[in-house]
Amino acid sequence: MKISQVKKNTLAFAIEWSDGSRSQAPFIWLRDNDQQELHPQTGERIFDLTSVDLDIQPESFDFTEAGLTISWPNKQIPSKYTAEWLFAHRPGKAFDDPAVIQKQSWTAAQQAEPPRFSAKACYQDETALKEALITLKTTGIILIDELDDYKDAGFDFGDLIGFKRETNFGVSFEVVNKPNPNNLAYTALALPLHTDLPNQELVPGIQFLHCFKNSATGGGSVFADAMAIVEDFERDCPEHFKTLVEFAVPWRFHDQTCDIRRHRPVIGLDKHGTFKTLTFNAHLGYTPDFEPEMMYPFYAAFRELMKRIRNEKYRIEYELKPGQMVVFDNQRALHGRAEFDPNSGERYLRGYYIEHNEVDSRLRMLHKAHCS
Repeated sequence: MKISQVKKNTLAFAIEWSDGSRSQAPFIWLRDNDQQELHPQTGERIFDLTSVDLDIQPESFDFTEAGLTISWPNKQIPSKYTAEWLFAHRPGKAFDDPAVIQKQSWTAAQQAEPPRFSAKACYQDETALKEALITLKTTGIILIDELDDYKDAGFDFGDLIGFKRETNFGVSFEVVNKPNPNNLAYTALALPLHTDLPNQELVPGIQFLHCFKNSATGGGSVFADAMAIVEDFERDCPEHFKTLVEFAVPWRFHDQTCDIRRHRPVIGLDKHGTFKTLTFNAHLGYTPDFEPEMMYPFYAAFRELMKRIRNEKYRIEYELKPGQMVVFDNQRALHGRAEFDPNSGERYLRGYYIEHNEVDSRLRMLHKAHCS
């Protein structure tokens, strides 16, 4: 985009662009974002905002269609801003971010199983990995096929994306039936749909669950899209929806070595008031500590949401096979498991978490390398 005209107003430049659009560039914003006052190696800002007045005025300025040059008080070298930079960063418009992907809700009728991607293709072609991550952000869940036949294959796949998150269960966790379990996942019982670790300060972002062995009877993996559930819940039960947005619910995990607690709402919204997260785990919900008069509104709302989560409309079940790994947004895609018979065969799954910001960073770097 090219600059057509620049007019100096009281506290900002009014810029007219070659496509006829207009934008404002406040003087203090321009001074604070002088591209010459970024560290040459790190790109970090080294300008001290307190060194200038809030109502700073340019001493002089000049422009061409390619950029704007400004002389500031007490600065020897004029500041230069390219038209490309000014247009991309104009106030009031979020700059382009390839990691911002439009989400699409789904029900069981619309998506019978997770979208599939080949592990081999992701290793060999970064564009395949990019497509897998875009789909993950769109639907909240994908299935990775063709993992090599060794125990760490799923764990190693995560290195394509970013750093793994450590919790009180370690950097990874083994989903097997074990004696003296400290979590229901380590039993053969059915697991209702839930969010992992709502008791943590930061609820884990993306969960990776690799199936290494699975010859046991039962134990199908169950998923539902919380985005679809919450959209219907808001439409049908607006007061219940409001309650679960506003009430900070206590969540707690405790065993012989730790006691981790956190209050947070069940439904999280973004700055636009639309769905962002669902935090739901009936087993880790701690004793509600609201005022007595708020108990019935909370239980009415929570119970109604629980009934909807169990509705077959949203629920899909998929039996993971050895060499497959399901990858899902733990703050969006509810997950669970059918009961299985531990005496009927081996069942060994291994999981870990990678945060959203790691996935987003990888997407941005893939976009930079393969712009499309």
